[in-house]
Amino acid sequence: MRRVILYFMIFGIFGSALMAKNAPELLRKNGCMKCHNVMGIKSAPSFFMIAKMHSGWFGVSKKGIAKSIKYGSYGKYPMFANASMPSYRKLSDKDIGVMTDWIAAQNSRGMRGCMMNHEMKHKIK
Repeated sequence: MRRVILYFMIFGIFGSALMAKNAPELLRKNGCMKCHNVMGIKSAPSFFMIAKMHSGWFGVSKKGIAKSIKYGSYGKYPMFANASMPSYRKLSDKDIGVMTDWIAAQNSRGMRGCMMNHEMKHKIK
């Protein structure tokens, strides 16, 4: 019985890691990189800018980022007043959570985002 429980624990640890999707894959798959960039301007704010906008005294507000992904947004950023983000209601809450965590983490990366931007261009193509 202990052996069976041990096998389930091992599969749970490694199986969940194998089944989990990573954020860059989700961003590429859902077309986010067509308008957004990690750092630097395209036709929509960069993920660094989004994380900065949603940061505050107590850290990054992931609720606001997740809400924009799920329901879309319009005119949220002054530089992109005429740009609108479509809603992605088809995404699961888990996928939105993975994407939101990754976007929020860009706030703490600072200038390292430039290097990540370079790395993502090669991974996403």
